Amino acid sequence: MEKKIHFSDKSVTSKIVYAVVIAILCITAIVVGIVGAASRDKNDGTPDNPPVSDGTTDNGNENVTPPEDTTPKPEPKLTFVAPTAGTVVKEHSLEIPVFSVTLGEWRVHTGIDISCEEGAGVYASEAGVVSGIYSDPMLGFTVEITHKGDIKTRYSNLSSDIGDLKVGDEVNLGDKIGVVGDTSLSELAEEPHLHFELLLKDVKVNPMDYITEESKKASLGIGE
Repeated sequence: MEKKIHFSDKSVTSKIVYAVVIAILCITAIVVGIVGAASRDKNDGTPDNPPVSDGTTDNGNENVTPPEDTTPKPEPKLTFVAPTAGTVVKEHSLEIPVFSVTLGEWRVHTGIDISCEEGAGVYASEAGVVSGIYSDPMLGFTVEITHKGDIKTRYSNLSSDIGDLKVGDEVNLGDKIGVVGDTSLSELAEEPHLHFELLLKDVKVNPMDYITEESKKASLGIGE
């Protein structure tokens, strides 16, 4: 005898209802999740686009001053020309003394000596302002010029006859500022020459480090 199995209609209906409820709950959870995420994105305080400055403060009444650029800027190095034509007979030497024929002793030498005839013209090595005209006790009659970059040049052993040149005068590169004389007490026994010094921030440095190679060749016969 064949056994037949009958399913209850009530049991099938309950399963269908249960499945529908589960599906509704899942859909509801998904919708709630989407709405919540959208709400968080909207209210998280992050604007959709970065703010654009219009050059005013928040209240729109005052201009905003941009921060000052404090990055150090390199200073351009000035170059100079030889102040007269001749031969360098005594070099700059602050560490190794050189012998002074006049004084009969070894001394440091704070500039360079350019041998030339007495009366030879002396010219500004670079544009600047005459900042001193005086008689140095040892180096003789001197003209000092201050240049850009906190640099000074000094021209010593000049003749005291410098015409109408005076302190405060602006001079251009190559302007005549005097002639070679014989006024240096510490170098009287030496041949006529110009004593030339260069100071960087009031420190005496080697003028040959600043005179251009072209000028060294043309005026001092160096590099020919």
